[in-house]
Amino acid sequence: MYKYNKIIIRLSLKEDYTQTYDLIFNLVASSFLPKWVNRYLHCKQRQDSISEPQAFYNLNNDWSNQRIVEEINTSIDFCNQYERIFDRHLASIEDQDTLNYIHSVFELRHGQLDMWENDLLVNKFPELRKALSSINQAVHRAESHGRNPRIRCVWFDLPKTEKFTSEDYKLFTNQVDFGGIYTLYADVGKNLESLSTDNDTYHHDFVPNLHYSVDFVVNFYETSGIQEQKIHKEYLLNNLEYFKNIGYTAEDPRLTTGRIKLAQLEYKDKQTVLTNIANHNNIQDVILL
Repeated sequence: MYKYNKIIIRLSLKEDYTQTYDLIFNLVASSFLPKWVNRYLHCKQRQDSISEPQAFYNLNNDWSNQRIVEEINTSIDFCNQYERIFDRHLASIEDQDTLNYIHSVFELRHGQLDMWENDLLVNKFPELRKALSSINQAVHRAESHGRNPRIRCVWFDLPKTEKFTSEDYKLFTNQVDFGGIYTLYADVGKNLESLSTDNDTYHHDFVPNLHYSVDFVVNFYETSGIQEQKIHKEYLLNNLEYFKNIGYTAEDPRLTTGRIKLAQLEYKDKQTVLTNIANHNNIQDVILL
C-alpha cells in the first residue's frame, strides 16, 4: 500500500545547482496511482537518472526556433557520418512533413519498445543511439514550439513492462488542468492523438497508449478537451477500415485517448508560477512525500 500524498519537482539552473525552485503537488487518489508509484519506486531503486532534464517546453527562452533546427540538423549530420540514415535536413520547425519523415527514421531504427533494431547502433557505435534519441526529443520540441507550455519528466532506461488495463482506460481524460501531472505516452510509434493532428504518411507503426512507465508531463495550460476528443473521434471513424485491418474495433478501449491525472499543483497565482519556472532550466529531482 503506498503511503505518499505529495510529489515535489525540484527545478534548478544548469549553471547553478544551488538555485532551486520547488513545484509542490497533491497526488490524485485513483485505482491507478499505486501502479504509478510502483514504477517510481522501481526507478529509484535502479537509480535511473532523469533522461532529459532540460525538457521545458515554451516556459523559458533556452530553445529558439533556430536552436531546435540546428540541434536536429547537427544530430542528422553526426548520424550520417557512420551510416546514411537520413536523406534530408530540416529547414524550419513549421515543416511538419519533414518532421514526420525524421521521426519515422527514428521509429524504424529504434524498432519495438525497449529495442534498437540495428546492430550498428547497439554494439558498434552506441553514440548513434544517443544521437537518434536527441533527434526524437528535438522533433517533439519542434512540434510543440510556441504551443502549450509543459515540462516532461522521462526515464528512458526504465524498461516499459507494464500495460494499462481496461479499468485504467476508464480513468483517461482529454481535459487538461493548469498544473496537472498526467501519464505520458511510453510506446514507440504514433498513437491516435498524434495521427489525428500530424497528417503523418511516413509512420511505420500505429501504437496506441498501451504501456505506462514513471514518465509524466506537467501541463501549464488548460482545456476542456472536448474539441481534442472530437478531432480524435473523427479521425478514428474516417479511418476505421485501417484500424480494423490491424486488429482494432471502434470500441476497443486501447484506442482511448488522453491521459490519467496523477497530481495537481498547489498554487495561488498562475503568473507567479510561470515567472518562477522561467528562471530555471533544469529538472534536478522528483520526490514523493
